[in-house]
Amino acid sequence: MPWITLALVTAATYARLSRSSVLETLGEDYVRTARAKGLSERRVVYRHALRSALTPIVTQFGIDLAGALGGAILTETVFGLPGLGFNVIRAIDVQDLPTVQGIVLVAAAFIVVANIIVDALYAVLDPRVRPT
Repeated sequence: MPWITLALVTAATYARLSRSSVLETLGEDYVRTARAKGLSERRVVYRHALRSALTPIVTQFGIDLAGALGGAILTETVFGLPGLGFNVIRAIDVQDLPTVQGIVLVAAAFIVVANIIVDALYAVLDPRVRPT
């Protein structure tokens, strides 16, 4: 039940973002050029259009990783699950400052690592972003 709760929040966002991004990319010149070269529609969509359309999806995923931590706190509290979110709520209740600081530090590190991963994925997906 908690996984369904967390997944349903973002499922519609990813579906709409994916659809609009792919439809926008399919109208680009390089996609029309690939079709004109005689490539199969499947290859055009997967190799050319989808690869470029994944950039905004990866960006949203990086944002959602940060939001998942906050969402996990709420979900753990509602469902009474032991976890990082449950611990931070308990630490706030008893005013345990070192525990709150530690959890905030771990959350900040998690967000920084997620942003680094997103930036690395940009270089894999889009050749224009690769360092020279």
